[in-house]
Amino acid sequence: QQEKEDLQGKLKLREHLSQIAGKKEATPAPSKNTDLEMKQLQCKLKNSNTEITKQSTTIKSLKHQVQEKEERIRELQAKISQLERDLTMKRHLIEDLRSLLKANQANEKTSNETLESLERKAKALSEGKKASIDSLKQRFNAAMKEKSQYEQMYHKAKDELEKKDLKLTKLERKVIETEHAMTDLETAASQQLHGLAKQSAHALETLQKELLLTSNKVEQFKTFVK
Repeated sequence: QQEKEDLQGKLKLREHLSQIAGKKEATPAPSKNTDLEMKQLQCKLKNSNTEITKQSTTIKSLKHQVQEKEERIRELQAKISQLERDLTMKRHLIEDLRSLLKANQANEKTSNETLESLERKAKALSEGKKASIDSLKQRFNAAMKEKSQYEQMYHKAKDELEKKDLKLTKLERKVIETEHAMTDLETAASQQLHGLAKQSAHALETLQKELLLTSNKVEQFKTFVK
């Protein structure tokens, strides 16, 4: 702005010098001093024009640089806006991660408590299982003792059964022999009855009573054998 004001002052000076030059041309027979002054002013004016041209070029270059800087500023502002949006998103993400971390810590605490509870339960179950195994071992040992006792009783009963089977076989033989004897006795009694048919009724009744008594004894013997 200062250079612009200087240039404007020089332009005004140029216009003033041009007006003075015009007036000098209108006045006849200028003096030598005036011509010298005019030449000096013309040189200054020429220098001023050259300076103005340089300043105009400089101004154009500065304007171009200003435009580039403004474009760069706009790019940087857009980049800053993008960075601010990214920063906001990252802040939200950090808040979300913090919330997630708190939730995970709470879940971890709950999981640790659950794990401790499960460990206590597992320990209790292990102890209970150990006690159950010990109890089962005791019951197994007791069962093995009972089994041994029952095996002894079985062998003893088997021996007794074999002895009773032998006795039963002998008794069956005796029953068969007794039945044969009864058959013979009945045959003999029948023959005697036929032989004694002519005897008195008293003797017949006596024989019938004896035969009935003998039959009862045979039945009692069979029952005893069975």
